[in-house]
Amino acid sequence: MKKSVFLFLSLVLLFSCNTSNQKKTTDLVVMTVDQIQEKGKDLVGAEVIVKGMVTHVCSHSGARCFIMGSSEDISMRIEAGKIGSFGQEQMGSELQIRGILQEVQLDEEDLAEMTQAAAEGESANKDHALGHDGPAMHDIDGGKHDSINQTKKLDEMNQKLAESADGYVPVYYIEGLELIPAQK
Repeated sequence: MKKSVFLFLSLVLLFSCNTSNQKKTTDLVVMTVDQIQEKGKDLVGAEVIVKGMVTHVCSHSGARCFIMGSSEDISMRIEAGKIGSFGQEQMGSELQIRGILQEVQLDEEDLAEMTQAAAEGESANKDHALGHDGPAMHDIDGGKHDSINQTKKLDEMNQKLAESADGYVPVYYIEGLELIPAQK
């Protein structure tokens, strides 16, 4: 009798854990990159689903990709994590990714180092804060991502830092859990 009760309680507990996990994923609202950038501070550490067009896939390992928001200036890094990897064939396609929203906090010292690196003609892309690594893209896209774009982004980040009450500029990215098939 004790074995039957223990087995029954174990099955109930196992079923309830699986059900709540499935419900949690289906209850998530699909968000755009713009929406996550806007609400990011409140979502750090939370599970989210983001939707966007792939603008870059890491060519060496596929360990990360970048998806675009409403314009080329709004993008988000996606670390493959449990997804495994992204493929070059996904470039230009729209993906939905479930993952955990993470944040890198860039302070005045970080931005000063990045600005100095840019002034010296080096990549100023600490923690991929400026998007994909610009210099590597010159061969792929004909040089659209040059030092002017890098300088512009750094100027914008320094402006955000000056306006920040928190003393840092947040850069959000997603640690991937699952690639969700497109809904038709």
